[in-house]
Amino acid sequence: MPSTTVLFELPRVGVIITCHNYRAYVGDAIRSVLAQTYQKWDCIIVDDASTDGSTEHVRQLLETIGDPRLRLLVRPQNGGQIATFRDGFAAGDQPFVAFLDADDVWLPNFLAAHLSAHLNTIHPVSLSSSDVLLVDRDRVVLGGTYVMMRKPRSEMDPRGVAVPPTSRLGEIAAGIDYSTEHAITYFGPRTYGWLWAPTSSMVFRRGALEPVLAFPFQSRMSTDYLTATCAHLAAGSLLLSECLGLYRLHGANASTNGAYAGGHVQQTPAHNASHIKLGAEVLDYVLADAERLDSINGKGFVSEVLAHHLRRFGRLFDDPRIVPFLSPKNRWRWWRKNAVRHLRRLFGQA
Repeated sequence: MPSTTVLFELPRVGVIITCHNYRAYVGDAIRSVLAQTYQKWDCIIVDDASTDGSTEHVRQLLETIGDPRLRLLVRPQNGGQIATFRDGFAAGDQPFVAFLDADDVWLPNFLAAHLSAHLNTIHPVSLSSSDVLLVDRDRVVLGGTYVMMRKPRSEMDPRGVAVPPTSRLGEIAAGIDYSTEHAITYFGPRTYGWLWAPTSSMVFRRGALEPVLAFPFQSRMSTDYLTATCAHLAAGSLLLSECLGLYRLHGANASTNGAYAGGHVQQTPAHNASHIKLGAEVLDYVLADAERLDSINGKGFVSEVLAHHLRRFGRLFDDPRIVPFLSPKNRWRWWRKNAVRHLRRLFGQA
């Protein structure tokens, strides 16, 4: 008789639903986790001191559902998105972690598709991100893609590497049983800039995310930028072209509050103004972890990262901590720029 011995176990996923004053939407998010075709998950809903009744609404909903995989954690005071990420992350030990904003929704194959992609035989990565449908508050579809995601759209970005379907564990593992004709693209750590769709599209490896969330970032919001950018530096990302979630534009999003006009989702002025602060926090992380990142990716990696980062956030070029990592040409530029500033200051005082 053929052996029925199980040769391996598929990993559990820690799902963290972050909620602050989203009573109207959080039930949809929870039900979308329950509807996943991949059922090896544990879910914690972290309520960030909501004042709209979200806490009691979630508590009653979990009592009604009665699924032990669902838990509620209530923060005593509002700490922002970074605090909810950290609390939810600390409450579990699963090898993979996914964050779901309480106003967003996953489609049923979200976890199966991401696990199948992550467990491919070519490029193990730090995180994956799938495309999303843009919907309004009532889940009416407004757009079929998140344009800022660097999925294959043209020949403009040749750095992405296709991951063929035959290399994905979903083709051989009955516990996942998932295959797709949609493209999956690998981007290595030396690909810089925003690559992904927003928070609810991402699945991280715990080992890549742990040093990131342990870092003392101060920004309360835009945590997806910090976590994705910094985790990506360890082992790169996979981008799933398939739309596997609903990104809700309801007029009260932290990053955007305007009507969707097509193309890029328009960011609020306050959100755009916060980017320099986010850039400074990423710089802090890279400098603090420079030795580890160079050991993972090869000597000179941090210098490459900083060169790109300084092109994007020019004001950070003044930071003296970057000098040891600059190329001779950029080091000369740094000294010259600071000397000119010093002379202008002296001239002004004179």
